[in-house]
Amino acid sequence: MGRTTRNRKQPHPRPVQKINLSEKNFHWRVAAMILLLAIGLAALMYALISYLSVDPGWREIEVSSNELSCGEDFTFNYQIGASGISASAEQKAITKKYSDATVKAYRLFCNNQSFENETNVFDINQHPNETVRVDDVLYQAFELLQSQNRRELYLAPVYLNYENLFCCQDDVETISFDPYENQELADEFSQLTAYARDPESVNLELLGDGNVRLYVSEEYQTFASEYGYTNYIDFFWMKNAFIIDYLAEEMKNGGYKRGILSSCDGFIRNLDESGTEFTFQIYDRVDQTIYPAASMHYTDAGSIIYLHDYQMTEREEWYYYERKDGQIRTPYIDITDGLCKSSVSNLVSYSKESSCSEILMQILPIYIADTFQKEKLTTLSENGIYSIYCENYTIWHNDNYLTLTDYYADENIVYTSSVIK
Repeated sequence: MGRTTRNRKQPHPRPVQKINLSEKNFHWRVAAMILLLAIGLAALMYALISYLSVDPGWREIEVSSNELSCGEDFTFNYQIGASGISASAEQKAITKKYSDATVKAYRLFCNNQSFENETNVFDINQHPNETVRVDDVLYQAFELLQSQNRRELYLAPVYLNYENLFCCQDDVETISFDPYENQELADEFSQLTAYARDPESVNLELLGDGNVRLYVSEEYQTFASEYGYTNYIDFFWMKNAFIIDYLAEEMKNGGYKRGILSSCDGFIRNLDESGTEFTFQIYDRVDQTIYPAASMHYTDAGSIIYLHDYQMTEREEWYYYERKDGQIRTPYIDITDGLCKSSVSNLVSYSKESSCSEILMQILPIYIADTFQKEKLTTLSENGIYSIYCENYTIWHNDNYLTLTDYYADENIVYTSSVIK
């Protein structure tokens, strides 16, 4: 067996040189090493503390839970450190409380999934004509709807079709879900709304102590089964009004009153009673153009709802569909016929005493209607609920103390304001 020839061009390792370390000044070298190690640890600790520490000021509180929550629908800005306690400790505590509240709210108002130890809207629908016990949050929401004789809760089958409509990507897909295009569907909606309006067909009975019973007549159950419907109640687009009120009360009960909650679809709860001035932007849609008409200034705690027949945020794509011809389908469904309607393009209503859901109950029959009856807004203003709407580049309002600035203006358009009379 022959020997192989080594490649002389291949690099060879250099001979190892043995170096003897001097023992001189050994203790000084150890001390220096310990000092450098201490400096490194101190720098690391400083960096960690700086990362974890929170400076006082306005901060957005984000949901920290890995559980399903409604956090994506809401923004919570809070003035951390204003109470005088550690900003870091306050943010940690408020984040925990807010996260827990958004998880609970999601579970309670969910219409397509059940959760352990929670009886929610889905569970109620799955057990018609049975008595079930619900959380106080849901029970109080049902009480408010019932006290105002609002029956939009029972439009669940109609809402399902609109949810499908809003998921469409092209006009050719909408024929199956749009009653304005499909007369057969419009006739079906007519029957569904007749059931929804009739307490003898469907009614959520409030039995006290958190107990409820969803009564559904045999006739309605048969009709629903034939068309493949399994839900009889649903808050649909209204749910965020009730959720934001719950979140606001949870924060206030925890002592957190220096913040402002807002939803992606136009509900706002300001908790701040410090006298800080806030700004709310008033928008107006004219044809296919949305104008920032003016800025509304206000102070102190209160509630604002902003109903609009056009999409304003990315999250709202699940509540609107715009056809190629410019027509817009909205979630504002008329209980009389199941058609989406808006009596005016946009309506802002606000109050220092009423919650978002309480305002909504008053505004619903005015906004979801064939014609706009502005005189009804005057009646509401006598009860502390004020309103703003835009028409013909004029911002109409009924609040004598309202402050508006930054009116939109260009060469052809100038917004002005006027008092509703």
